[in-house]
Amino acid sequence: MKVIYGSGRLPRSFKRSVVAIGVFDSVHVGHQNVIRRAVLEARRLKCVSVVLTFDPHPVSVLRPKEFSSYVLTLEHRLKLIAALGVDYCVVLRFNTRMARQSPEKFIHDILMKRLHAQKVLVGKDFHFGCKGVGNIAFLRAEGRRLGFDVEAVPIFKLNNINIKTNIIKGLIREGKLSLLKRFLGRDHSFLAEVVGGDKRGRRLGYPTANLKKENVTILPSGIYCARVLWRAKKLNALLYIGTRKTFYARNTHVVLEVFILDFHQDIYGQDIDVLVLKKIRDDAAFSDGESLALQIQRDVAAAQKYFTR
Repeated sequence: MKVIYGSGRLPRSFKRSVVAIGVFDSVHVGHQNVIRRAVLEARRLKCVSVVLTFDPHPVSVLRPKEFSSYVLTLEHRLKLIAALGVDYCVVLRFNTRMARQSPEKFIHDILMKRLHAQKVLVGKDFHFGCKGVGNIAFLRAEGRRLGFDVEAVPIFKLNNINIKTNIIKGLIREGKLSLLKRFLGRDHSFLAEVVGGDKRGRRLGYPTANLKKENVTILPSGIYCARVLWRAKKLNALLYIGTRKTFYARNTHVVLEVFILDFHQDIYGQDIDVLVLKKIRDDAAFSDGESLALQIQRDVAAAQKYFTR
């Protein structure tokens, strides 16, 4: 998948496309349904498939007090979209200028002039343009006038629940991994850069990779079985989320660390994809480092049992 930042960078040879529009901020099963439909329609119409998305999230610009965190970083979102077979992803910067843009201008400048859209796919609750006045009925009317089709894909439901990103955020905060897997169509995961830490894990005999904490919704504190994707390799690991209570009793800063089983390579500065599979236990404070090391030994044994089951 080729990623293009800003519509002005689209190639001149870009002639006909099928476009899926949305933030797709968690790439859950509903988002995947819209994107896959666009890919299929592009093949049928012999067009290129395009995902048109926005960064930062429009809510973070329009109503910042209502916006808490992302589910995915942009890089992670693009990686998951690419896995769905999309040809191009166009990332438009959402700012106050774009927020003031009329729906007519958006259709003319982006969908027609730049993307030459033959068909546009959106979710049933799609709104666009200044103050969200553009809706599906308006988009369809413009499509009939300008020569592109519009398909509004129904909101995906599971357990009679509309799958939306706010639901996904709630499930992450509650640590409901099995429901997350159903609603995401994959294991809950996050993409993070390995950064330097205080090396306490190394001194305890369990060197961990400290992860850069992005503005994404995180799971409850605890120890989890995880799988790390690194350079096309799948590595078994333990994930720690917590405040390191044993050493920093008053600390409230949450850290993320992974201990990769049977792994001894230097991966500082590299990105890894962490798939969270099962919670082993809650975070806890121990009397000293030796007691913590003994507990980590038990955690490793529990993880090894899980991965060999």
